[in-house]
Amino acid sequence: MEIVVDGPIPVDRDDIEDGLTEVFEGTGEVVGAGTGEHFSHLDLEVDPSLDRTDVLNRVFSLLAALGAGDSVRVRPGDGETWYRPGEWSGA
Repeated sequence: MEIVVDGPIPVDRDDIEDGLTEVFEGTGEVVGAGTGEHFSHLDLEVDPSLDRTDVLNRVFSLLAALGAGDSVRVRPGDGETWYRPGEWSGA
């Protein structure tokens, strides 16, 4: 799963990384991260047996708790579609 911060957020990228580590403890981990001039990027690997919707719900719940808003987009590892928190319906 790829997570890209491409707008202003009220927290540091490291806060998102730490939150993902907690949320997916034992079932996933951040395996790559970086920051460019206009964006930040995180790669998250999760246990493939986990339910896709549950994984995305966890990610979007964390982003909401951190106040990231639609400055973040998420691309599940199973496709090319990107979702912003405001676009995710939980289904």
